[in-house]
Amino acid sequence: ANTRNNPVEDIESHLPLRVNRYELRADVIGAGQWRGGLGAVREFEFLADGGISVEGDGHVQRPWGFVGGSDGQPAALCAYRADGGSEALPSKLPYRTAKAGDRFEALGPAGGGYGNPFEREPERVRADVLDGLISRATAKTAFGVVLTDALEVDRAATESQRAARPPA
Repeated sequence: ANTRNNPVEDIESHLPLRVNRYELRADVIGAGQWRGGLGAVREFEFLADGGISVEGDGHVQRPWGFVGGSDGQPAALCAYRADGGSEALPSKLPYRTAKAGDRFEALGPAGGGYGNPFEREPERVRADVLDGLISRATAKTAFGVVLTDALEVDRAATESQRAARPPA
């Protein structure tokens, strides 16, 4: 179904490609009492001339948030040429040639949230910050959770933040 998720070692041992990045997208989740899932970032570098084709989706519409949750982030594709140029690519890309040194980046969509983000347990928001999934700024603006410099939940400031700025 064209949805393989090959291990990095498999890709690099069978194809003239280097996987420069394969990680979770940071700070792009749909906020909610139950936050949206994280999309992945994959960046491949061509080690020899070759080509690529893509049959993706989710590049136009954001994944919806529900019952007060915010929308997630759409997918995106970008080509970075070895000569320094770059361009955003469409979700459906017929075969396209690539030169050695060209890079291709695929950003998977991040899911929408469910429920009021100001009702997410502050410790869950803190855990997302500690895991590098969201920033302290996102914790405060999207979830109303204030963290100290030691990354502990400031209960009084969080209650004040949530009371002063309920989400729309």
